[in-house]
Amino acid sequence: MESGNGLSKDDTQVEMTSMLDHESRDESGVQDVSPHEWIVDGSDRYAANGLLQSVEWKGQTIKTYPLDYQKIPIVKWQIACCLIMFSVFGLSDQAVGALIPTLTEYYHISKATVSLLFLIQVCGYTLASLCNEKLHRVGGTRGAMLSACGLCIITYLLLLTRPSSFIIYATCSFPLGLSIGILDSTGNVLIGSLSIHKNEWMGILHGIYGAAAMVTPPIASYFVKMDKWSTFYALPLSLSVVGLLIIPKAFQYETSTKYGYICAVHQEEASLDIEEDSQTPGFFELLKTPAIILYASYLFIYLGAELSTGSWLFSYLLGTKSHDKIKMSWVTSSYWTGLTVGRMCLGFVTKRVFHNEYRASKTYGILTLSFYTLFVVVGWHDSARLWYLACLFIIVFLCGVFIGPLFPNASIVALQVLPKNLHISGVGLAVALGGCGNAMLPYLVGLGLHFFGMSWLPILCWSMVLCFNLVWSLYPRFIKGREEYL
Repeated sequence: MESGNGLSKDDTQVEMTSMLDHESRDESGVQDVSPHEWIVDGSDRYAANGLLQSVEWKGQTIKTYPLDYQKIPIVKWQIACCLIMFSVFGLSDQAVGALIPTLTEYYHISKATVSLLFLIQVCGYTLASLCNEKLHRVGGTRGAMLSACGLCIITYLLLLTRPSSFIIYATCSFPLGLSIGILDSTGNVLIGSLSIHKNEWMGILHGIYGAAAMVTPPIASYFVKMDKWSTFYALPLSLSVVGLLIIPKAFQYETSTKYGYICAVHQEEASLDIEEDSQTPGFFELLKTPAIILYASYLFIYLGAELSTGSWLFSYLLGTKSHDKIKMSWVTSSYWTGLTVGRMCLGFVTKRVFHNEYRASKTYGILTLSFYTLFVVVGWHDSARLWYLACLFIIVFLCGVFIGPLFPNASIVALQVLPKNLHISGVGLAVALGGCGNAMLPYLVGLGLHFFGMSWLPILCWSMVLCFNLVWSLYPRFIKGREEYL
């Protein structure tokens, strides 16, 4: 069923404010919602098509428009910014895993010590979950994106100098965790709120992350071979600079005033919906919302499994299969290649084969568990023969294919089952808290591998895959009133 503006019921718009009905507008164009005092002026529009509107709210003029990249050119630039910054995200995440053997040798530290990089990143993610809403209130989406991008640039400049102390190197993980946490939640909300093709674009967004992670091991190995491992950071630095140049123009209308206006609109709508609370809950109240806690728990375990596999696979292969870093880097890349293929291709399959994203992810999750089981079985046999490495390459590739679309699908399901006034705060909190698994679980896996041996990596990752599948199965039991999405 489509609404009057041509959008389907599940295409919920975070940035779109045309939900202010014409029926509540008097002849002068003033909305009859006096608590917020907004005025809509339809004279300023893209090609007089009524899509871009000027809104007077609290004495300031803001611009509102639907997130339709086919009709609103600026949305294309916003998508481009998200793609660029998610490529930075992918390079950053996999850089640690690709450089672990080099870091242990260069700084003369153990694998347990180098695992602290993941733990420090948790602190950055946690701070992102606490300050994300405040950052949007102060600077809007534009300010949040610029802050995160600026942090990336400063950090990569420092890493590019090859810090003389591991303490300095490890400290850089904190601002990276903070910036990535902000970019992660902001990008997911933006892409998940597109008017059209949001499923496909969500897959592409996370596919770009996977593609960046995919090329990291061989590129990093090349720089290591040249004894210039820190030069690798010139890649994410360059992309961050490009992002910094594009963001001000792409997000020129996404100010703090507009963010406050959007939240007010959603609260106004929610007050008319008996199923939704009209007030945006505080931090601890959000944690009591079943959809948020399930989403955060799922992401925590899922991201832990994904990054533990990607980060430790290279070290696992070097420690148990072969000492050839170039060959092992290509086997490691097969995982990220599969993840990229899964996110970019299965996103198009989901809408055409499955009833909804939840059921698609249930199937993909079972297939992921099946191939991780094969990884455990095949992984126990140690060999450097070509046929064995080819078999391992294919299995790891298929693990990546089916684990790939689970994150973007989970983000879409979260936007479907959450009230509209909780999209920014709820999804932002869940992604930031869930993102802690991106750092904490690889750290714990590193400790386990340090004490029990590298051969335990497949079973540890398999356990996490089993756990996030169990969490996904709990959605219908605890989320009520959204059965059409489950």
